[in-house]
Amino acid sequence: MKYLILSRGSWEEYEYKRLLDLLPEREEVCFAGRMTLEQQTNSQIKPVMIADIHTLKAREYTLLVSSPYWLPEVLSLQAGYIVALLERCPEEENKVLWDKYSGLLGAKADLVGTRSERIYLEQSLCRENVIYLDGDQQESYGVVCQRERIYFLTDYEVLWSKAIENLWQEEPLLATDWFRIQLQLRADYYTSMCAKLPNQPVVHYLAASYLYLLGDSTANRYLAQSFELMVLYEYLDCLISHFRFFSAIEAKTGNLETAVRQFAITAFTAEEKQAVERMESWLHSGQDELVRAELFHRNEDEAAAVRILSPLTSSEAKALLVQNYVRTFQWEKAIELQHEQENVDEAMEGTIHLLYGRRHEAIRSFLNAGGQDNQAWPLLSEMADLEEAVRRLRRRVEDE
Repeated sequence: MKYLILSRGSWEEYEYKRLLDLLPEREEVCFAGRMTLEQQTNSQIKPVMIADIHTLKAREYTLLVSSPYWLPEVLSLQAGYIVALLERCPEEENKVLWDKYSGLLGAKADLVGTRSERIYLEQSLCRENVIYLDGDQQESYGVVCQRERIYFLTDYEVLWSKAIENLWQEEPLLATDWFRIQLQLRADYYTSMCAKLPNQPVVHYLAASYLYLLGDSTANRYLAQSFELMVLYEYLDCLISHFRFFSAIEAKTGNLETAVRQFAITAFTAEEKQAVERMESWLHSGQDELVRAELFHRNEDEAAAVRILSPLTSSEAKALLVQNYVRTFQWEKAIELQHEQENVDEAMEGTIHLLYGRRHEAIRSFLNAGGQDNQAWPLLSEMADLEEAVRRLRRRVEDE
């Protein structure tokens, strides 16, 4: 297998060197940027100047991308597979810009990896092809010999190798196979921690989160304990963050009337109260799938909502599907559906034009989105910020 590394900085700063050693069937590994001869010899990785990466037969490569500002390059390369290594926003970067384009990168990736558990959970609610590149297991899960070195593997390192290898299989395993293994490991860890730290609401909440993602109804018990502790400690803002979560758990187990009642308790805004009325109407008309999808959406589980809505053909289902595509940064799919409904979000479409190098079309879309009130400036300003971020990234990778 061939790999191309699109890093966030120089080779010295690259933080995934051990994972590179564990890549399956390493035929060729290239690093976009500068490397000394000693670095090349020690790593058996060859540098490629950014200007030359388009000379590679990209279809034969898996891209390992650890900056969202590589996204325009990623889209133009049309590589075999994309692995997004998502990170928290660095201090020197604009967080709004970083998070937005990280979301777009994650949506285009065939596999998402992260060392942040927060990002892992957020991404797991958006899509299935996510792996947590860290863990709490002390024991070895296997041994491999690579380049005359012996590696004792952690649980996530085994899953990393298997997930990468799975991309190129003619008959790949379902992502859920390895996805569920890691979810179960995280659930086991936090349920064991609940016994050791019985008065820590965050630990119980995380246990509930992983059990929920596994479809395990015992998530309810751990969430109840977390909610009770939050109230006991007078964290009175936990109605939305904790109590609403009960509605998602009940929706997953099929108790829709209970789920809607629980959501209604947390519905304070006029928009949320209207959502309750819609769900009650759907319940009465037997449109249970719309109710389930809306409850998942309201609990930020867009992956579950998309699975339900994708096969449905009603206009209501498609409208809900657009919302979930937008929230998970699957903007190209959202725009395709919007074109069917003749109601395109031109600001979103402008961003897609920009990422594909269609600068004039992007500017036109942004101007149209700004309308007569001259509100296009923030969109054009963001375009300039992205272009500057891309230039900064290239300088950092090639000059350091």
